[in-house]
Amino acid sequence: MALSDAPSHELSELHDLVEKALRAAQAHPTAEASRKERHKARSRHFVLALADAFREHEGGDVDAMSRYHDDVRPHIGQGELLHDVTITRSVQIGEHWYITEVLWQVESELSLDTSEAVHDFNKLVLGSAHHKLFVAAMVPEPENLLRTLEPAAARCTGRVFLALIPHPDHWDGDTAGGVRTWQFRR
Repeated sequence: MALSDAPSHELSELHDLVEKALRAAQAHPTAEASRKERHKARSRHFVLALADAFREHEGGDVDAMSRYHDDVRPHIGQGELLHDVTITRSVQIGEHWYITEVLWQVESELSLDTSEAVHDFNKLVLGSAHHKLFVAAMVPEPENLLRTLEPAAARCTGRVFLALIPHPDHWDGDTAGGVRTWQFRR
């Protein structure tokens, strides 16, 4: 498995989508006093913004599921399906709703702990989505994180992407140009 940041239309679109979500999350003021609570709130805002960005990007006929969105709960039965964000299509047959296609499965782990990143990345192996995205905090040596995630990425079906964004501790400053994206290629 090779890792590529070579320009492609799909990678460029994904990069823009992640940047848009980061800017939207940064726009939410956080009043939490402790660093831990502020980090948690900023991560929540990012997941919400990323789900919204994917919903807008994929069109109006998709469901964007996350633990923070309740709009699909009435027909799917829950907001979150294993992943931080799951983008699906569904159909109603009789009184029941069925997921017919999984477009994206997204996991994010903004801790700087590599073990936490691997734990969350492993969830992407479980899914059947056409596309998978893992978002992590920018670390001092991104190449080490990329090599660490590669064995799990090799076991994923679909197209697998990685985005690194500034750690929430750095969101008060200018983060323009702080998003990096890659695709794991077979």
